[in-house]
Amino acid sequence: MVKITESYFELGGKKESLKDLCELNSEWDYDKLLLKTGIKNRFVLDEGQTPEELSVKAGRKCIEKLDGKMIDGIIYVSQSPSQPLPTRACMLQEKLKITKNSLAFDINQGCSGFIYALSLATSLIKNNCASRIIIICADYYSKYISKNDRTSRPIFSDAAAAVVIEKSEKYNIGPFIFKTNGSGGDFLTVKKLKDKFNLFMDGPAVLKFSLGLVPEATRELLETSRLKINQIDNFIFHQASAVVLNKLQKKLNTPKNKWFNRLENIGNTVSATIPIAINILQSEKKFLHSQKHLMMGFGVGLSVAGCIVS
Repeated sequence: MVKITESYFELGGKKESLKDLCELNSEWDYDKLLLKTGIKNRFVLDEGQTPEELSVKAGRKCIEKLDGKMIDGIIYVSQSPSQPLPTRACMLQEKLKITKNSLAFDINQGCSGFIYALSLATSLIKNNCASRIIIICADYYSKYISKNDRTSRPIFSDAAAAVVIEKSEKYNIGPFIFKTNGSGGDFLTVKKLKDKFNLFMDGPAVLKFSLGLVPEATRELLETSRLKINQIDNFIFHQASAVVLNKLQKKLNTPKNKWFNRLENIGNTVSATIPIAINILQSEKKFLHSQKHLMMGFGVGLSVAGCIVS
């Protein structure tokens, strides 16, 4: 059995508000964009900053909380590393001074990436390949998005978040559920235009996917777990945008007080949204081991991944 213990996150060093973007793009309607995104402020990497720098800071804060307990595994989740090799997890192993007797690898996955990493960490610990694993999720989507892109720029933030998973005699993570629709991969992708890579998102298509496959996966996960909606203490879904979260909450008919939504001053941090939510809830004493938490990541791929933490 396994449990989530420590967590921490770091946002990009430069704050960028929706008002800033609307002043830059006079044809944008602030009120309409705010209603759609639910995001007033986002953070992007400052000049000279890297996602790995944020990752090291978040990882160190987690490790400091462990009071000398050894980490023997690191899983790094990112679709936007500073460079493709060497493996970012190996670089972080050295920076974080994690024992050389450890496993380290990367996952190239986006909005569902944390759940994928959580499933792997859980399996590795249960199979005695490691006793304590740190998962670090970091994405730097702003490098692909122009300040004039009304579809994507008001949504995405740059951030890194770290979570520690370890063996437990009492608590557990699982079951898991995964769904994939690769035919929709072009709805959220990076395309090369005029020697520059740019993020392309078909918002209506991604929304349609989210409102179809995500509720289906949620209901199947509850059925597999033999749980009812009212038995879940926290619904921690990928923080995509206000319109997505609000529609999902209504479609699933979940209690609003159990539905996590903190987009307003953070934004969509891709793979880091769920671990950021965990850290916020932990700091508020609302992420307790005695509770049941349903987590669901979804988006780029198109991909869905969910689990129960209890």
